[in-house]
Amino acid sequence: MKNQRFKMEFEVHYHEINRYEKATPLTILHYLEDAAISHSEAVGQGIEQLKAQKHAWVLNQWQLQMDSYPALGEKVIIVTWSAGFERFYGKRDFLITDKNQRIIGRAASLWIFYNTESKRPSRIPAEFLDAYGFDSRRALEQPIGEVEIGTSEQEGAEEQIFNVRRSDIDTNGHVNNANYLQWMLEVVPEDIYQKYHLAALEITYKKAITYGSSIRSKCISSGLGVKTIGCRHVILWEDAEGQELASAKTIWELKGVSDC
Repeated sequence: MKNQRFKMEFEVHYHEINRYEKATPLTILHYLEDAAISHSEAVGQGIEQLKAQKHAWVLNQWQLQMDSYPALGEKVIIVTWSAGFERFYGKRDFLITDKNQRIIGRAASLWIFYNTESKRPSRIPAEFLDAYGFDSRRALEQPIGEVEIGTSEQEGAEEQIFNVRRSDIDTNGHVNNANYLQWMLEVVPEDIYQKYHLAALEITYKKAITYGSSIRSKCISSGLGVKTIGCRHVILWEDAEGQELASAKTIWELKGVSDC
């Protein structure tokens, strides 16, 4: 059986950076998604092949930990592999390295194999294991711990309403998974966003949303320590009486000199 890891190189461009000339968390998620899609194309199970079979991969969960973010013009190498299939679930992991092969981040993801005609999960074909190979070594072993939020902090929740734009939609006709993170980051308190960097996140996607809908993004923050702050996030569907679309936990660390 194959033990196949796929590598893809990126260069950080101007439109992918923040005010400190570092790649944003949203940029990193786009790199991971691009690497996953390219890996599938390379093994003959790309978007067009799946479309012809009326199937698609739908993201269920992201986990991401970043030690540092690459700067403008720097090279980034994404290494990705299949960490196993079970019924209609597929696990995919990632290592994020700099040009010197130093690991600067790690990610794990869980995907659902989905029948676009019946709109239900579908059992993953046996031949996928031969196509992708299998590597049981996980990039991340432990999920983010619980972020405890006090009653007084819940009363100070930040929130904002957004309308789903055409540019938010992906090839499945739903909002691209990375855009949920963008909505979440928009309501992180400004003091946290400017003084801290996003060190870890865990997002769970619960229901897809389409063009023309309205969503409400809510964030509650809690100080875990002088150098670390935790946030809990939720995306609610305004048009369906606040139905939960996604939830997340994020961990923020105080920026050092190298982060600014």
